[in-house]
Amino acid sequence: MELTPPVARESTSRSELVGKMLAFFKERGYESGERLPSERALAERFGVGRNALREALSTLSALRVVESRPNSGIYLRRMSTDSSFETIVLLTEMGSEPSMKEVKETLEVRWALEMRAVQLACERRTPPDLDILASVINATQAVLSNKGNISVQDTAFHMALARCTHNEVLVHLLSSFYRISESRRFALFADPERGTISAMQHVKIYEAVKKRDVKKATVLMETHFTRAVESWNEILGDEQPVEVKRARKTK
Repeated sequence: MELTPPVARESTSRSELVGKMLAFFKERGYESGERLPSERALAERFGVGRNALREALSTLSALRVVESRPNSGIYLRRMSTDSSFETIVLLTEMGSEPSMKEVKETLEVRWALEMRAVQLACERRTPPDLDILASVINATQAVLSNKGNISVQDTAFHMALARCTHNEVLVHLLSSFYRISESRRFALFADPERGTISAMQHVKIYEAVKKRDVKKATVLMETHFTRAVESWNEILGDEQPVEVKRARKTK
């Protein structure tokens, strides 16, 4: 299989090489089960040594993107089902936009995580946690006063809220979801009205967490996320809209 001319040999970290290889596979349109170029051809294509190439392939194998078949070659796996969630995150960070389907599916999962996060935040938050939330709210207001885009501050609030849970796994998961949607979130908050409404809701959530009012905080987060989903559906289109069921109200 003919490849494009090799790039100049240079010092490339494993993560950089993995990202370049993922982008290359996607750009060339390789299909699941298709045989990829040989190690030698790939090493020449990316201007790296065989050892560096093998380390990158080892990472891709661990991510369930490729598989090496003895006496046969390297093959692409079914990335939509076989590869890990971290692969989607890595592709995004290398400049590959997630599909609308991926964004919508991550929103559905994020719903459950955000709801649990705000409940645990009420139970576990500390005074320093509240100080951080308050500082993010102040930073958000400063950006809004200059009619700026609050996508960074919005993410910072939700991540600060997640850290109030003192559950590192939950923080890691939510961080990955926000990394995937970073560029699209910037588009979401291009509308100043969305930013203003979101910021107002953050203040109310903060107050509920401060008072350890789990019931109120849960209702507020549900309202907040429902509105976010409606906004996402406006941006992403009507095809396969995100559908999130409201939690049952308890008497």
